[in-house]
Amino acid sequence: MTPLGIARTATVIVAVVLMTSTRAPASAVIDDSLLVRIYDNAGVLASELAAALRTTHDILRRADLSVDWVRCGARRDGPGPAVCDQPLSSGDVVVRLTEGSDQENGERRALGYSLFDGKGVSGFATVYVDRVDWLARRAQYPRAPLLGRAIAHEIGHLLLRSNAHTQTGLMREVWTAEQVVRNRREDWTFSPDQNGDLRNARYAAMSNAKKGRRPPT
Repeated sequence: MTPLGIARTATVIVAVVLMTSTRAPASAVIDDSLLVRIYDNAGVLASELAAALRTTHDILRRADLSVDWVRCGARRDGPGPAVCDQPLSSGDVVVRLTEGSDQENGERRALGYSLFDGKGVSGFATVYVDRVDWLARRAQYPRAPLLGRAIAHEIGHLLLRSNAHTQTGLMREVWTAEQVVRNRREDWTFSPDQNGDLRNARYAAMSNAKKGRRPPT
């Protein structure tokens, strides 16, 4: 579903050749940090999710972005942080972890996608955990850092307000098992230009957020 005014982005992966610390939510958050709500519908182990978010945090920190994570559980698990039930504030984002459908098979599969409106500075991202697993198995590489990179990629789309991809770096469209095994730092970071764009986008979001107070967590 692609409503009018909503952009959709996707990262795809190709298996080739080898085929082969996050802060805990507190009672309050830092006003100038990016608030990311995590909804885990895929049942990722708490330790693995923490490791994945450390990877995401490290990637965003290199772009001088501060992040606060709020883990929002299912209602059946009891009440969660208050912010989980609040409308999305300016500059805040939601990341949903789920499993992909069986519609995409073979060597090319989308790791996730992002939805945002053209006027706002918040948005919703989805990451397919089972497809991250698929790439991790082929590369014989741990799942947690790959999951963290996929989350960072989708957050990048939301902050940059763009569905465009690059030829190199974290924001490239195609991720291969060979690149995962090679594990070059430049393959998993934002470019210097993107770092500047991300900071500018965050400052704009902070300015809009000052018009109202962020709901308590």
